[in-house]
Amino acid sequence: MQLRRHPLRDRRLLSSLVMLPAICFQIGNAAGSDPISEDYFFEELPVVLSATRLSQSLADTPTAMTIIDKEMIRASGARNIPDLLRLVPGFAVGFYSGSRATATYHGLADQYARDMQVLIDGRSVYDPAFGGVAWADMPIEVDEIDRIEVIRGPNAAAYGSNSFSGVVNIISDHPADRPGTMLKTIIGEGNVRKIYGRHAGSVGNFAYRLSANYDEYDGFEDREDSADTRWFNFHGEQTLDNDDTVEFRVGFSQGNYGEGWSDIFQQTRVLNNRYNFQQITWKHQQSPSNEFQINFYHNYQQIEDSYRSPIISDVIKGLDDLQGFPEPIRPDIFALGLSGGNYNFQMFLDELKLTDSPLTLSWLGFESDRYDLEFQQTLQTSENLRLVWGAGARQDRGESVWIFHQYDAITRNQIRLFANTEWHISPAWVINAGGMVERFEDKDPFFSPRLAINHHMDQNNTFRASASRAYRMPTLLEDHINLVVFLDEPLNDLNTWILATGNLDPQSIDSFELGYLSSFPEIGLILDLKLFHEKINNMINEIHNLDIPDPDRGLTDPIALATLNNFNQLIQEGAGTYINSGEATINGLEVNLDFRPTPRDLIFLGYSYANTYGQEAFLILDGTIQSDNGISDNAASHTFSILGSHRFDSGIQISSAYYHVGEMTWGGEGDLIPTFRRWDVRLGKQFTLPGMDGEIALIGQNLNGGHVDFFNAPNRDLVNRWETRFFLQASLGFR
Repeated sequence: MQLRRHPLRDRRLLSSLVMLPAICFQIGNAAGSDPISEDYFFEELPVVLSATRLSQSLADTPTAMTIIDKEMIRASGARNIPDLLRLVPGFAVGFYSGSRATATYHGLADQYARDMQVLIDGRSVYDPAFGGVAWADMPIEVDEIDRIEVIRGPNAAAYGSNSFSGVVNIISDHPADRPGTMLKTIIGEGNVRKIYGRHAGSVGNFAYRLSANYDEYDGFEDREDSADTRWFNFHGEQTLDNDDTVEFRVGFSQGNYGEGWSDIFQQTRVLNNRYNFQQITWKHQQSPSNEFQINFYHNYQQIEDSYRSPIISDVIKGLDDLQGFPEPIRPDIFALGLSGGNYNFQMFLDELKLTDSPLTLSWLGFESDRYDLEFQQTLQTSENLRLVWGAGARQDRGESVWIFHQYDAITRNQIRLFANTEWHISPAWVINAGGMVERFEDKDPFFSPRLAINHHMDQNNTFRASASRAYRMPTLLEDHINLVVFLDEPLNDLNTWILATGNLDPQSIDSFELGYLSSFPEIGLILDLKLFHEKINNMINEIHNLDIPDPDRGLTDPIALATLNNFNQLIQEGAGTYINSGEATINGLEVNLDFRPTPRDLIFLGYSYANTYGQEAFLILDGTIQSDNGISDNAASHTFSILGSHRFDSGIQISSAYYHVGEMTWGGEGDLIPTFRRWDVRLGKQFTLPGMDGEIALIGQNLNGGHVDFFNAPNRDLVNRWETRFFLQASLGFR
């Protein structure tokens, strides 16, 4: 997939334009002089798959899209998918540890961005338990990606609930596209060590690719958040006959991730993650105008993250503030202990009806599964009308005694029916209409519609207007959480921390968009402008409910109760919970510019302005919900990205990227983060040898100095700070 391009007549002008970002960063450049293929003059606008499930020209899609292709992936120097998403207008990416990231479109997210649908080769990788995507556990290498199609706006009409703010569709290479063997390694500062290998080939009518990867990384300098991961994946396609193919995909990953900081509830520790998936797809071409497919997949994720605090006696002895404790207890029980003396601690525990045990804490330990089966048919019913429709069923499963306070698994079933049509009323007018009906177990059914009209003013200019509604289902955690601090073993409750108190409804978004798409074939430029209005209702918020009582330990002595309620951070009054309360309005504009005047030059620019306001609940007291207007801080007003690249005759390629995200507050455990600015540079050299080709590249990230990411809490001794780092990357392909 390439964009429509045409050469510039003035090569000196070309030299200036292609290195616009480098000029900004004081990097020089010189132009090349190789001839340009005639085919390059006549390439069409990109054909995309994600907007409606129909193959469409970018000018016919009902919504704004950003396409990240191989040229952009290489030029960016990104080592992971979240860093690639920084290129997309309106996106913000946060790393809450050195290797684990969250990505959001238009903000309002925490470390589990629950409103973004992410697909890899037609398989949703959305986590049903926590929500969001475990990016570090995904067994895919950026080098295997053919392109990423990002739908900037709700798309539940095509992909269902949780396609709320947008959709990221990652499409990998077909095994037959890149046969042979490839090895790649990366080493660099921060103890980055990576080795990746891939082999693709065919046996008769069976094409296949097998990949394996290992990498390790020390993470942020001031945290114990190092990581090491290993994974493999396999993709095979069997051509049965002229009309039928079957695709198989399997993958596995295992990773160890440092987590936590100096906090009794977030101690430094190592998480052990396991992830695997299986997918099979049968495609049948009934006729040139009638095809269908059946797709089945299973995702499994396990996170082991249980740990224990010091025993209670050590915790109490370590307290340095006795003012909250009853006066009679201070001299008789604590004073000697705090000063290093001895006292009858067992008598104190007996009075509290406690044992001198460690507190067992776990925020993340769980297992989850997703099983999904879907049928889809694509029809050309007439010369001007195309239709795609289908039905599917899904089961999500979560199991965690830590999160759900029970040993049995929690399941949720879903069925769905969808249809999308593309109707060319005339050569100048196109209507896209569609929707999806979903029914979740224990929830009312709901319908997510979309209607869009595109007007082609001429061959190169298109206006579009669209309206859509989408929903975000609560996760299993939001619907069923019962998170407690245990004494010694599960179900011996000490204190309730977060408790689900009711059956949540999905939150909804109504989105209206005006867009303008223009191509300038004489200079190889495509410009996409978007004005948008989004209204979010019935928001699912985590708040503190002071009306939730603690577990009843049978205590009646007032001194014992007062003491128990003053175990510093170990005991809290009330508990967290999730409710439907709050609303947000987001108005703004976006610019997406792709400029490719020659096959070896690239400038990509993305900009977004968003004005966010609304209310969200933060406290329940005596049955009254209290709200505030602080939601505007949870989205950046401005995001900006620019990527420039030029490849010389000698095979040397120089590229540079700059990213800007305005001040914003990450939800959940996140903090207010000052304006984010990052400058990356990549210098690569491609070479060819008999029977092989390769590349060596030097990559510099954060060249403008350190910046803060996700956590910014000096009072907790927790600040994620990126520093300037350099990496050396080498790859070798055997044909």
